[in-house]
Amino acid sequence: MDEQHPRHQRPSPGRPWHFGLSFALLLVAGCAHGPAELPRPGPVTVLAGEDPSRWAEEIRRSVAARPDHREPVVFLGSSSIRRWATLAEDMAPTPVVNHGFGGSKIFDAVYWLDTVLDGLQPRALVVFSGTNDIAGDDPREPEWIAERFVDLVERLRALGHGVPVLYISISPTPARERHLARVTETNRLIAARCAADPHLYFVDTGTALLDADGRPDPRWFVADRLHLNAQGYAAWTATIRPALARALESAGR
Repeated sequence: MDEQHPRHQRPSPGRPWHFGLSFALLLVAGCAHGPAELPRPGPVTVLAGEDPSRWAEEIRRSVAARPDHREPVVFLGSSSIRRWATLAEDMAPTPVVNHGFGGSKIFDAVYWLDTVLDGLQPRALVVFSGTNDIAGDDPREPEWIAERFVDLVERLRALGHGVPVLYISISPTPARERHLARVTETNRLIAARCAADPHLYFVDTGTALLDADGRPDPRWFVADRLHLNAQGYAAWTATIRPALARALESAGR
């Protein structure tokens, strides 16, 4: 049975936030006018095995230090987002906010979404999360990670933000090559979910990081063989920047 954190608890078990026609109307309203004036959604149940509270201090510092952009593109995810030192320059002139935090997992992004978006009217949400769920000796199943991506999108919509969501594919890394099949399947499932919704975009940054044999190419990574080097971020930028531009143009933003 799922554990419940004292600050967040969903109002009922199972998958929340299926609004039907009202959800469609919310999406239209959000795209046209920014966040809709709706009651704040219920809290989030902390799933078994997850501990989002450990990021509380890092999130607090990140929110306090962020630039004063009221309508930025928000980049949310784990350390590959946090370490993207040239993000603002790479996405200029589009204003961005970097809310990458530590070795976070995809549920952490769901849990902290309310906090990182508080006071913002984001133009889009760009997500790189799930890579740390596929690590170690007990990785999460691809379907579980894909379901958390759906939770993230539904939470965003429940908060009244009908903006584009871009999902950066989980990277094939030399350090976690043993999990490559699981990474590939997770990306496939999330890409399929994005393909079914015109407001969701799957951004394939992983293919460029493979060598001619289809294996993770170490030349894109720093010495830990997990995080991108400058050339790796340049490869990301070459794919993400135009994808973001297309998504914003399509949304009229």
